[in-house]
Amino acid sequence: AKPTDPAAAYEARALAAIRPNITYPDVDRVAGNSAAEFDVNLAPDGTIVGVKLRKSSGVPGWDEAAERAIRRTSTLPRDVDGRVRTPLTLRLAPKD
Repeated sequence: AKPTDPAAAYEARALAAIRPNITYPDVDRVAGNSAAEFDVNLAPDGTIVGVKLRKSSGVPGWDEAAERAIRRTSTLPRDVDGRVRTPLTLRLAPKD
């Protein structure tokens, strides 16, 4: 997606809110940088109401850490137009 794509811009804002909540001490031991993909459902106020692993990274510990971080975030920011985009597919890689 192009940086000017509104969906990509919103995804970047959502990931910026989630990344500080990731706790995964084994990141340096992960070979490659395979991403886990999650389907995230949001309430109209941005509250995360559902998280489902769509595609595993192949590293179960990373998948679990990424899902915990999403759940710990609990609320994602609204888009620039004041709305939330739902459902949202988020891709989280250990070395991003």
